Amino acid sequence: MITFDINPRHDPESLRAELSSTGRLQIPEFVTGDSAKRLHTLLRDHNHWYLTYNEGSENYESSESQYKSLPPQQQHRFMGNIYRRASSGFQYVFWQYYISQAIKQGENSGHPMHAVDDWVTGDKFLGFMRTLTGQSDIRTSDSYASWYSPGHFLTKHADRHPSHDRVAAWVLSMTPEWDENWGGHLAFYDDRGNITEAFKPAFNTLNIFLIPVDHAVQMVAPFAAKPRTSFLGWLLR
Repeated sequence: MITFDINPRHDPESLRAELSSTGRLQIPEFVTGDSAKRLHTLLRDHNHWYLTYNEGSENYESSESQYKSLPPQQQHRFMGNIYRRASSGFQYVFWQYYISQAIKQGENSGHPMHAVDDWVTGDKFLGFMRTLTGQSDIRTSDSYASWYSPGHFLTKHADRHPSHDRVAAWVLSMTPEWDENWGGHLAFYDDRGNITEAFKPAFNTLNIFLIPVDHAVQMVAPFAAKPRTSFLGWLLR
């Protein structure tokens, strides 16, 4: 059984004040070294990615094999349509594996990646998050894995959901050796559209922020030499 452990040096009680005052927090070396290696291996070896994207308010997913079987001209046309929609509205495109949904639907039963969902819905992770956010009524978390390739992005949004009561979003960045010129920053905006802070992709670093807040994932540059990889989810009442 694959297990993961939060680095014991992190005290959620002492970290809570910063999260409360700024609405966001970055915690380097969030899990132990061994846990970080296991999590990174899961992302590196995973082979059930889906290209997730939207057309207006509708979400779509295409399997990696479906997308890569398209002729290059059709892939180019598909991405061109994505970029045209992004010029005037909310848009995203990146590789994703929705772990908690796969478990509910019986997809890839027993897959090693599913251990991440066991961890983030367990007492230790949720207890840490309840203390960190000061929200004792957090009930659970969902879980995803994401892989942003060059040209992928997620435009500005606030993470509101019509039926899920989201307290905060967490992103465990598992991206080693990232150059800041490659983009992919988790950016936060003020009311005038200015970026007030941006978190660079990093290895074994937890980014957590309270909802709602305007934020985006900046486009990964065409010349980025590596993918932007992470685990993420929402803490839910």
